Amino acid sequence: MRYTKKILIITFLLCFAIFIISPFLIIVVTSFAKGWFGKQWLPQEWTFDWYHWAFQVANVGAILKNSLIIAALAIGMSLFIGLSTAWAIARRPIPGKEILYSIILLPRMIPPITYALGISNIFYRLNLIDTHLGVALAHVTLCLPFGILILSSTFEGLDQRLIEAAEVCGASRWRTFFHVILPLVMPGILAAIIFTFTTSYNEFTLTIMTYGPHTVTLPVKTYLVIGDGYWEVASAISSILLIPSLIVLIVILRSLKPEKIVGG
Repeated sequence: MRYTKKILIITFLLCFAIFIISPFLIIVVTSFAKGWFGKQWLPQEWTFDWYHWAFQVANVGAILKNSLIIAALAIGMSLFIGLSTAWAIARRPIPGKEILYSIILLPRMIPPITYALGISNIFYRLNLIDTHLGVALAHVTLCLPFGILILSSTFEGLDQRLIEAAEVCGASRWRTFFHVILPLVMPGILAAIIFTFTTSYNEFTLTIMTYGPHTVTLPVKTYLVIGDGYWEVASAISSILLIPSLIVLIVILRSLKPEKIVGG
């Protein structure tokens, strides 16, 4: 009975894993496929033509650069605002914290298209449409809420005794921050960076309402190519879209290994 239960659990987990992974596999296979129609299990031919088209005609290299610049700006602004806000919320007696949290989470509660319409109207009047800064600012409104929640939870978990011990030993405020506080909160900061990068890099709704010819991102370009009926090229662009996310995820997850956290 126990053996049968174990087999059922393993089978369920395998089926679930296949269900999750199969869309990615199909996208990658389609990006190399030529003559893949109907119910065929595999393409008739394999080709790099769609990647060539993506880089030479769709200018994916420049579009990838746009996506990374916008994501980097969103990370910088989110950390700049989020660190100070989260520290104040977690370590200072602020009245009405529940109301403040509700306001911070408001952009996440409103339907994305509704919020995007409001943002686009404001940015149009401020001449921020079709600028890297404008698109990144729009992304920050989505990245910041959960970033603040992650960072404030991290700051709340700080051991006050370590900070007081550093001060007793004569450490300045900045030395205490860089040598005591920062190593302890680095996992939370890295988690906020992961969330901000993936949110900004993959954001579509706010981007399509604030982008222009100079700020096309990979998700928007994928949508435009699908609209033109080039599914194989869209699959190639989607495969390229996956690469930076996977690289950042692997690098940061390696940094979050338990032995590195303890070593910090």
